[in-house]
Amino acid sequence: MVASAEVQSPLLHPDRVPEPGKFVENLGVFSLDGPVIPILRPLEAAPLDVLNFSDVSRPEVVRDLCHKNVPGWSAYSKEKIAIDQICEGLSNQLFKVHIDVAASGVIPCVLFRIYGRDVATLYDQEQELDIFRTLSKYQIAPKMYANGDGWRIEEWHFAVALKTQHMRNPSILCQVASQLGRFHKLSARADFPRNILELPPASIQRLDRWAAGCGRAAANLEAEGCMESHRRLIAMNIPEMVAEREWLKKFVLEGDDKLKGSGLDIVFSHNDCQENNILQTHYGLRFIDFEYSNMDYQSYDIANYFCECTLDYCWDKYPFYSHRLSDFPTEWEQRLFCAIYLSEYLESKVKPEESAVTILVGRVRRFVLMSHYLWAVWSVIRAPQACTFNEFDFLHYAQARWDTYKRDKRALLEAGDSRPRFGTDDVGVGGSSGNRKASFSWQQRTKKETQQSYMMGGALTASGVLLGVMAVVAVNRLARR
Repeated sequence: MVASAEVQSPLLHPDRVPEPGKFVENLGVFSLDGPVIPILRPLEAAPLDVLNFSDVSRPEVVRDLCHKNVPGWSAYSKEKIAIDQICEGLSNQLFKVHIDVAASGVIPCVLFRIYGRDVATLYDQEQELDIFRTLSKYQIAPKMYANGDGWRIEEWHFAVALKTQHMRNPSILCQVASQLGRFHKLSARADFPRNILELPPASIQRLDRWAAGCGRAAANLEAEGCMESHRRLIAMNIPEMVAEREWLKKFVLEGDDKLKGSGLDIVFSHNDCQENNILQTHYGLRFIDFEYSNMDYQSYDIANYFCECTLDYCWDKYPFYSHRLSDFPTEWEQRLFCAIYLSEYLESKVKPEESAVTILVGRVRRFVLMSHYLWAVWSVIRAPQACTFNEFDFLHYAQARWDTYKRDKRALLEAGDSRPRFGTDDVGVGGSSGNRKASFSWQQRTKKETQQSYMMGGALTASGVLLGVMAVVAVNRLARR
């Protein structure tokens, strides 16, 4: 609880009504039905389990850190600082901290990020900070005002997040594909830090690290003695899930074509490209939240985006997310995305029907399994940890991703070679049979064009025979005369 003297200010009262549209710029937002405005609540009104997420999650601590570290704020009373929790984000706690001051030149709003006590089980905090500073220097990540043990104060984005329902719109697909192509070229810069460039592919490293963490987290949940958790862990078969990583590690890498842009280039990757991490601004889309960013195979980012098209985390009912398998991109959308991506990444015009796209799509389909697997074990790790803002059901989410992994694995293996040869239908990986109907049928197109060619050739042949007969008859008549 905050001190009684502080509650006298209306900005510090738990009953204060936040203003979601304040410090949000809607110009250029791609949404005909209105932008997604983040759900906010005063930090003073947050439940106890949210306040226990870390040692920094108390309103008086956040207010004091911002008062001391945001340039210009120390000149004003702490009671002019309001703190709203942004009710999104499953790894960190996010807060919109703003000051009620009309003076020009004063920074009006900042983002306060809290990592929590258990973040070390998921990624290296020092490495994450190093990467954030590099991206901030490149003006890709926001400006950092201050940081400390488990927290950071960042520049506020005057923008709104992308909606899941728009992620497959061709305009959005093309923008994200082009952005990823540029993002993946960062590691080719002459000034890109060598200590980051020499890191091994993150997805392969996380297979072992997160799978081991998954086993430990499951054991901790079992030790709590909750029968419901026990039942769900048994249903997931954690030993089978942990052991699966060895097969997956080989499967995603086998058959390397050793071609640039074939999907196995090790590039600097975002690794969490989803709705809440893509902002709509008046100058286009912008990636944010780089805590999982690292060197990785280029296919992972593309595969992860395709998977995230089926997931909506802005869901206010249990289990606090929705999962629609039928929203996985169709083959036409996959090929369009990969063609745009390669055109940017290779800096050469690449069309959707070209073999380079076929090769990349095939590799991406293998990495779809990697995305499902990593977020499944990640979710088991997160299950016993403190919640960020709501009672998101991590075990439910883990089961959903694990089930989808097994379903997609079976589809790939039954299809034989995961690469969609030019002239084959969509195998439905990551989606339902409805994707086959909605996808562009390269086989039907090729067959149709072939039939048209045969018909034209037949028509020309028949015409030629008829003209030949007419010529013979004419010559015979002339000879008789």
